Amino acid sequence: MSNEQREAASQWLSKAESDWATVVLLSGHEDCPRDSVCFHCQQYVEKLLKGFLTLYAIEAPRTHDLKRLVQIAATKEPSLSKLKDAADLLTSHAVWSRYPDDWREIESDEMSEMKSIAEQFAAVLLPELKKCSG
Repeated sequence: MSNEQREAASQWLSKAESDWATVVLLSGHEDCPRDSVCFHCQQYVEKLLKGFLTLYAIEAPRTHDLKRLVQIAATKEPSLSKLKDAADLLTSHAVWSRYPDDWREIESDEMSEMKSIAEQFAAVLLPELKKCSG
């Protein structure tokens, strides 16, 4: 892996960590904006996947569709395949949550589920990304 790939992956990781910090800070409050927490969970996973692809010199498509990113990344890490349905759940929070005509109330159990899904992705992707960011 080139230094350029390593640096680019490290930048993706840094941006992902910023999204996760937002998730942690917001969700720590009882009256948190749950739609924002879910949005940042999706963003966190998207950036982890794009960073992972970067490690393998695979250009990540400009998409918020996590299932598509998982399909590409699973060629290098087959265990990601089992998360493709969960990826769809997170993807739903990427776009519609930003527009008032598509907005809906997110219950706390759904927010907890999105955080759990994000953590499942992180368990697979972070070890590889952290090896290269050091």
